Amino acid sequence: MPRLPRVYIEESSYYITCKGLPGQKVFNDNRDFEMYFSLLKKYKEELGVKVYSYCLLPDHLHMLVEVDKDTPISAFMHKLTSAYTKYYNSRYERKGHLFRERFQTAFVEKNPQLLLNLTAYIHLNPKRLQLVLQADSYPQSSYGLYINYDQHDDHGLAIKEEVTSLLRGLVGGDYTHFIEQMEKGDEYRSLHKELHRKRMMGSDEFINRVKQEIDLQREAGDSEEEQSLPKALAKPLVSPAGLILMIALTATGAYLYLSARQVQPLAPKTETAAAVVETLKDLDRTEWQILLKGSGDVARADIISFQNNKFSSGNLQPLAYPQTNYSLVREGNKLVWETMQTSAHGTASWRGEVENNVMHGILSLQETGKDPQDFSFTSLTFGRK
Repeated sequence: MPRLPRVYIEESSYYITCKGLPGQKVFNDNRDFEMYFSLLKKYKEELGVKVYSYCLLPDHLHMLVEVDKDTPISAFMHKLTSAYTKYYNSRYERKGHLFRERFQTAFVEKNPQLLLNLTAYIHLNPKRLQLVLQADSYPQSSYGLYINYDQHDDHGLAIKEEVTSLLRGLVGGDYTHFIEQMEKGDEYRSLHKELHRKRMMGSDEFINRVKQEIDLQREAGDSEEEQSLPKALAKPLVSPAGLILMIALTATGAYLYLSARQVQPLAPKTETAAAVVETLKDLDRTEWQILLKGSGDVARADIISFQNNKFSSGNLQPLAYPQTNYSLVREGNKLVWETMQTSAHGTASWRGEVENNVMHGILSLQETGKDPQDFSFTSLTFGRK
């Protein structure tokens, strides 16, 4: 799924999915499931979120939710995901990220039939993944609540009102039959494509409204971003035109002007690029010049380092974000790394992929008292210390 800006759309719900790291289970036993449910209940009540359906699977999860204009979906999910990750890491004595990336969303128009279709899509996942023979027997989903709410465990979420509101639009009133028809027809596959390609579901008018809101946010991104970024990231590096010149200068080995404060370029490589690529079985002793880009057009630079199994950011270090351990896995020809830095200013969650001598990634920044922000980044140069 491509990443879309987190915008609020009236008369919209959100389909959410959150995946664990490759090969990493997110839920190992009932204690883990119940902890997630208890945290979901906590933040649902605290932030006034409506939960229409859910399904927690061993390595990922699905939810259909609704928030109001005062509660960004990113704020809700950040609190929920961060709290569960802290619990999980403490219980299993591990560090770093638990989830592969920030949650993914799709905008869904509040059309009763469309929402019902999405509940079926969510509830059919355990059967599709061959975890159970019948989807209604999977205990960590809301399927049973749609058959007979009072006879099934809602895990303390108290979502009877939400479930009932959708069932009122069910023709014939038999949810089990409705699920069976969804499974037999093409609707399930069609929903899957729309969720993962378009990420907007509803009428043409609704989809146009979503696109307009996204465009408006992107246009306003520069001014909003400058006000909310920490000082180390808020200093603009270059305009789009200047970026082309800067890359050209970098390619010829010139000094890189990184912000109002002068950041020196990397030390000359002690190995050629080809040698580094061939021996890059890990990231230790490497240093990367990267460009960070938020929702606006202004690029910002940073130098990130991997030394003695520790990660550091040149921009965040002055704000007391400490060096941290990082996780590293190989996915085919890619090296995928993740880490999380925490200081009194907030939390910085990093995820990057290295392939063919180039790094791409996402920085998710949660400053204390502010909404979460996402920045994509790409490497310009790198060297081996």
